[in-house]
Amino acid sequence: MKNSLWPFRIILLFATLTGLASLNTGCVPEGNNQVATDSATISYESLDRSNPQASFEAFVAAINSDNHAARLACLTSSEQNREAGAAAMNLMQLAVKSPSDGDRFLKILDDHGLTQKAVNRAMSTYGAGSIGMPGFTEKMGEKIQDLPEFHNKISKLAIRPPLEELTFISANQENNQMIGRIKIGDRDAVINFRQVDGIWLIDSPMH
Repeated sequence: MKNSLWPFRIILLFATLTGLASLNTGCVPEGNNQVATDSATISYESLDRSNPQASFEAFVAAINSDNHAARLACLTSSEQNREAGAAAMNLMQLAVKSPSDGDRFLKILDDHGLTQKAVNRAMSTYGAGSIGMPGFTEKMGEKIQDLPEFHNKISKLAIRPPLEELTFISANQENNQMIGRIKIGDRDAVINFRQVDGIWLIDSPMH
């Protein structure tokens, strides 16, 4: 087990030193009785993503109902991969911090295509330092198969912190980007949107 964790320790060390990714999301190994929504049963046509506000509100509704497929359907493919890569790195962090549970966490990655071999290849091919942590997490996320089920499994082994209220304020074109202004609780935040095939999707994390 100790040998299988060494590439993950390297990745996590880089993330910590650069400060480009927050790896501590409050995930705690726990027997979680929360039942997630069946992500497979969703009609994407029922999601209103006709404008940035509608897409954001569909995204928030999916978060509140734990519908991972619907939430992912509100994100661009790049953002889906960045999010999945970040979630994978959180699992690696948990495996390093809790070696006794490490095999259980790493099995989720293996089951969804992110094997140690795939991680090693990503490290040697891209190198987190050459493309930055967001780019590296995106490349990692590209390797993960069945994203809704991947997030479903993660939600079952972790306690999620209380959700803050997410409120849409406005969206305006700025420098060829659609910039959304939102509130997270009582804090102002910014989020990017991109139009893809006639629908508006979230293309950046909230910050």
